[in-house]
Amino acid sequence: MSDLYNSIEELMLELEDEDGDPVGGRTLAIVPGAFKPPHLGHLSMVKQYASEADEVIVLISSPLKASRGIGGNPITAQQSKEIWEMLLSDQGLSNVRVEISPEPSPIRATYEYVGEEGPLEPGTRLILGASQKGGDFKRWRGASKYVKPGIELLPPEETAVVPANRPSGEPYSATDARKMLEQGDAADEFFGDGMGGRVRSILGLDQLEEMSAMGGGAVQGFAVNKDKEERKTLTREQNKKTKHPPYNELYLYKEVLKLLMKEGVIK
Repeated sequence: MSDLYNSIEELMLELEDEDGDPVGGRTLAIVPGAFKPPHLGHLSMVKQYASEADEVIVLISSPLKASRGIGGNPITAQQSKEIWEMLLSDQGLSNVRVEISPEPSPIRATYEYVGEEGPLEPGTRLILGASQKGGDFKRWRGASKYVKPGIELLPPEETAVVPANRPSGEPYSATDARKMLEQGDAADEFFGDGMGGRVRSILGLDQLEEMSAMGGGAVQGFAVNKDKEERKTLTREQNKKTKHPPYNELYLYKEVLKLLMKEGVIK
């Protein structure tokens, strides 16, 4: 009788568990990118995931090259984070968190986050941010091998979201946003009514324009010349540390020949 009772109790517990949430069974979405700068197209993606997931992590990567700036001035990861927080606060999205990764690649930053050393708990259902446009979700084709055991990766082709377009019908583009900002436009079309001015303030564009106007462009010229001089200095230091001259086609050709002879491929 005791064994029968225990069997019935175990069966009842199993039936109850079927209707309950698994341990640690929250859904987390990760939306990675350099976001230079973040705009309403990015925000639309995050809003869609915020309505489906318990939490959304906007993961900002840190590219090694200071590219995709405005007027020769790079947009830093910290500035991207400030713009994100401004956009999210305006929308009241309390289940979205913005983090900066030291990884230069958005995909690598994501794999570090969801991997063995990352903070995800077993039982988490994982969504990797992607757009339905142009098969963008295909970049996560090999993601499963990087995900920590115990994490359920939802199929990216099924969780990819529909991208938003500008009022004109054109797609949102960070390149177009940078062009408008560089031309002195508030670019509210990319950030929301009245938000473009705040973006310009975060990026320090108004102060740079004032200084440039006062100095007749001297500030920009100084920055460009300073950057060139720093690159020259860096190149000289690198050359001092190397045991051979900088690579050129002839040098590379000779090195390949040496390697082939060493390995016995040619004599």
